[in-house]
Amino acid sequence: MAKFNVVQKRRRAQIAETKRAIHGDALTKKLKNRTQPVSISGKRKRKLLKKWRREQKEAVDTGLVTMQDVEMAFAPGEGTSKDAKRTPVKFHMKKGTKLKQLKRKGRKKTKAKPAPEDSVSAMVE
Repeated sequence: MAKFNVVQKRRRAQIAETKRAIHGDALTKKLKNRTQPVSISGKRKRKLLKKWRREQKEAVDTGLVTMQDVEMAFAPGEGTSKDAKRTPVKFHMKKGTKLKQLKRKGRKKTKAKPAPEDSVSAMVE
C-alpha cells in the first residue's frame, strides 16, 4: 500500500506540472484564477426563486408591502408600450408518453365496430 501512495503522489505532481505548463502563467508557472461561470443551474435557479417568494410573502405578512402595492405594480392595461409589444413566452415541454397518457386518461376506450356486411358479401362473390 505504501508503494501505491508514492506512485500516486508522483502521478498527481506530474499532472499538476502539465496543467501549469498548459494553463499557467508563462513566467511564474502558477495557475490562473478563473471567474465563476455566469450561467445558473436549474436547481440553483429554483432555490433562489423559492427564497425570493418566501421573502416576498414575509414582507406582505409583516406589513412592509401591502397587497395593493402588488396589484398596482402588476395592474393590467397600465403597462408601458414596451410591455404591450412583447409576445408571450413559449415554454418548450417534452411530449413524452406520460403526457400522452394523462391526456387520454379521461377518455373511454371505444370498441371496434363490426365490419359492414356489404364488404363481406362482395368478397364472397
